[in-house]
Amino acid sequence: MMPSWADCVPMRWPSGPLEIARREKGKDFSPQTRDTLQRWHDPASLDLLKGTRINCLLLSWAAGLPQDAEQQRTLAPLMECGRQAGLFFVAWIDGAPDKAAAIASARAAGCAAAAVEAYEGRTDLPLIAWGTRSKAPWDSAAPVIAVSENVWPCIARGAAGFRDTTAGATGMPWVDSNGWFLQMARARMRAENIWLLYDPLGGNTIEISESYRIAVADCLAYGGRWVIALDDRLRSGMVSKDPSATETWESIAGAVEFFEEHKDWRRYRPEGVVGVLSDFSGHNEDLSQEFLNLLFRRMLPYRVLDKSRVSNVAFDGLKEIVYLDEDALDDDLRQKTLAFVRNGGVLLAGSNWKSEGPVIPDAANPRFEVHRVGKGRLAVSKEEAIDPYLVAADAHLLLSHANDLVRFYNAGASTALYTTLPEGGRSLLQLVDYTTARKSGNEITVWLRRPYRSARLWQMGADSPLVLKKAPEVNGMEFYLPPIKSFAGLELE
Repeated sequence: MMPSWADCVPMRWPSGPLEIARREKGKDFSPQTRDTLQRWHDPASLDLLKGTRINCLLLSWAAGLPQDAEQQRTLAPLMECGRQAGLFFVAWIDGAPDKAAAIASARAAGCAAAAVEAYEGRTDLPLIAWGTRSKAPWDSAAPVIAVSENVWPCIARGAAGFRDTTAGATGMPWVDSNGWFLQMARARMRAENIWLLYDPLGGNTIEISESYRIAVADCLAYGGRWVIALDDRLRSGMVSKDPSATETWESIAGAVEFFEEHKDWRRYRPEGVVGVLSDFSGHNEDLSQEFLNLLFRRMLPYRVLDKSRVSNVAFDGLKEIVYLDEDALDDDLRQKTLAFVRNGGVLLAGSNWKSEGPVIPDAANPRFEVHRVGKGRLAVSKEEAIDPYLVAADAHLLLSHANDLVRFYNAGASTALYTTLPEGGRSLLQLVDYTTARKSGNEITVWLRRPYRSARLWQMGADSPLVLKKAPEVNGMEFYLPPIKSFAGLELE
């Protein structure tokens, strides 16, 4: 019986004549790669999944190539063996000129669903809607949406690799993460589930087990599912039973197992005193999304507010709203936003926002003119061209650290998500660490405003949590975390 979509653990299963045809003209295609693609087409290859939580395989099904029919025919033995083992299959359709025919063939073959881009026809086979980041099907009523063109989560690499890492103006290494995108996606989409597709960096890079554990955590910590994808060397080593490849695969499976054992964390919802209001699309896409990314890297908790879906309670608990879109808000939302300011909130807006209220003379800011509006403040950009890096710093400055919910010390190349249960009472702080080239992780200190009674720290691979002692601090409390590798979840009550 097929599990619920929320419990699906998907993995790409590249194999067979279609995958060979798609890749054989590439510069990295080798006889070993061909052999691996053929061996993964054999039903015996499914033994690799025994004992893991993986229950859904995405099969290359149709790409508009002559090999489509042969691919579908020769997949039959693997699919039959998989069904007997409790697996189900999704037909991945990419580039097929006749999508309806490809969907029909997937249904006839017993696929549980088909993943297809921009399809508006009718079928009784469940469909997974997919698209690139800029063309993601946010309004789709499909049970799952899948998004491609994501980043491999890691410390950004320069031309010389990890030793030539890219650093920002703060001197800290830049982190490529999908966390900010997932927070935005979950605020914009109608579907309950989102799958992200991203592949290992490839080339001469050999991904180590720690990199894969980070790839798992970067998606699951922020509310998505990574469609597991392995590099060629690892897949070749797995079917050849190479000890190193086996160890890496077991590490990946263990990371997935860890998050499945903590599936109750999915109920937690993002906390934050900053709300980022935008439609995140069209001519507003680049600025609004880059601003989210930079706010995310500052580890400042925020909530994403899609202006087409703003509810009556969207501003509850916020202290600041940032609105940088070129378009004026419709009158109802504008009045709602101004009411938020008059009641004591801060609004940081682009230059097209009409200035209101007297200028506050002692609130000089080189980039914003600050006005008093009721009990709150309206900060309007002095320039049309906005630097999202500087605005992210300004947003935190105008809010002031007095409103911080959480602070981090010695966080290094980490990202974080601070969440609470909808009914309150418990919170969860998840930390993803992207550094792999060291023996031990950073010893991070976390300051929290709320007076929690207890804290338990979970790390991947640990059988039980570590109970942390709290250290009272000014207006809050601190917790001293042990070295973190890849991921840690701090349960607070």
